[in-house]
Amino acid sequence: VRGKSRQKRGRQWRERVMPVLQSRWVKGGVLLSALAMLMIWGQQQVDIDQLLPIERVQIEGEFKHLSTQDLQEQALPHVSGGFFTVNLVNVRNALINLPWVENLSIRRTWPDALTIRVIEKQAVAYWGEKQLISSRAEVFEPNGLSRDMLLPVLMGPTGQHEEMVKELARMQAWLMDSGLMISKILQDERRSWVLYMESGLELRLGRHSRSERLHRFVDVYKQHLEKKNELIKHIDMRYTNGFAVAWKQEQQGRGV
Repeated sequence: VRGKSRQKRGRQWRERVMPVLQSRWVKGGVLLSALAMLMIWGQQQVDIDQLLPIERVQIEGEFKHLSTQDLQEQALPHVSGGFFTVNLVNVRNALINLPWVENLSIRRTWPDALTIRVIEKQAVAYWGEKQLISSRAEVFEPNGLSRDMLLPVLMGPTGQHEEMVKELARMQAWLMDSGLMISKILQDERRSWVLYMESGLELRLGRHSRSERLHRFVDVYKQHLEKKNELIKHIDMRYTNGFAVAWKQEQQGRGV
């Protein structure tokens, strides 16, 4: 009788308790599996940087004033992470503000490189003693500015560089037929303009009606003054109906 009673209690325990334990085991197994998968995924994420680090920075572009090596050295400290995680914005910011850099683009090159294409600024004129003006009429200041570039010099009040570089292009176009090349333009605080030619000729245009005065100068120069260019010290076009010539050999200035 006692044996039958034990067997009966055993069946009851299995019927009541085992389903509960089995359910907990299943849930626990699912949880452990999920944790294991998360650990594996996390380990893989870490390994991506380790397995695919950026090993090379390639610089592309045509340079006169920039150096491939200098650009690489400037970029490398900002290259961190792997092929998929490297912060391209940080790399761009490290280069875009360099004085001679006009623009740049960065792309990932499989499997371990960054390729950076750099566009160098094109200087069109000196601005004062220490700065340059780019082809986009932007003033920039390179380290160790060379004065050996064959560029015209513009000097004027702060903020006048954009107007002056535009006027330089127009005025030089008007002067092409005369064979004169502008080497320097000076605008003083009263906004009065003086042009200096490579030949040594000084042309005073004043503040107003610069275009009309320059056109008038070109007409007169071709007809009367071109052959005497080497004798002329300066020409003053600030007359309503004429101009004045100052001669190098102490000849008397003459109004026409």
